[in-house]
Amino acid sequence: MYLNYIGMLVGLIIALINIFDPQFEGFMRWAIVSGGLLAFMLHLKIILDKKRNKAVKKKETTS
Repeated sequence: MYLNYIGMLVGLIIALINIFDPQFEGFMRWAIVSGGLLAFMLHLKIILDKKRNKAVKKKETTS
């Protein structure tokens, strides 16, 4: 689970660094920013799905 948080953080850092301090120009810069945001969103989706599944299982066992 912690690897998903680390992946989410790394994706966000990559995106923010290339937005505010670009080392590349043009298309490559925006490709890196898009990739970082994509990594952030995918890891966030994994984390939220795991938490939702855990809550559903907990609700089913208490019912």
